[in-house]
Amino acid sequence: MKVRNRLRRGATTLEVLTAASISTLVLFGAILAFLSGMGSWAKGSGRIASETRSQSAIRAISQQLREAMSVTVDEDGLGLNYRFPKVDGDGNYIVPAEWDGIERRIEYKSGAIQIIVEGNKHIVCTGVTLSDPLRDPNDDKYKIFTKGPGAITRQVTVQIVSQHTGKMDGYERARIRETIYLRNIPAITR
Repeated sequence: MKVRNRLRRGATTLEVLTAASISTLVLFGAILAFLSGMGSWAKGSGRIASETRSQSAIRAISQQLREAMSVTVDEDGLGLNYRFPKVDGDGNYIVPAEWDGIERRIEYKSGAIQIIVEGNKHIVCTGVTLSDPLRDPNDDKYKIFTKGPGAITRQVTVQIVSQHTGKMDGYERARIRETIYLRNIPAITR
């Protein structure tokens, strides 16, 4: 008697269920990896936006204050007034230094830092927060502007913490701090 091989014409129910289960697990794992990657991308993108914003603001403020001849920091540390020296027709500073008569101010207002020159406002940074992520949350607000030691302000420390939406559940923050030395302080008479 000859044994005939029967040709199988389909898969059993058990084989179909096993294949479907494995496919579902692989698909679920791929979706989780994709969502995790998107979350990391959003977090990184928010961090980059915050750091770029803060660094740009520090550069703009630094450029202004380095040329100043005097700076007066507000008591709360959220603003300052500064003066530029007068220049002659060639753009050189007049010696001895004299104030050019133009009112200038940098201040924090409603989540933004703005430079004000004779009433004209220019926003240099948005998304500024007054809570420092490296300090105790129960502490008071940090000071954006801190004057240096001594009776005459020769240096100003500027700290900016900005935030930008990162992942769906929160913000990404960047903290930039720089000490700026004033270049045009007039000589003190003896």
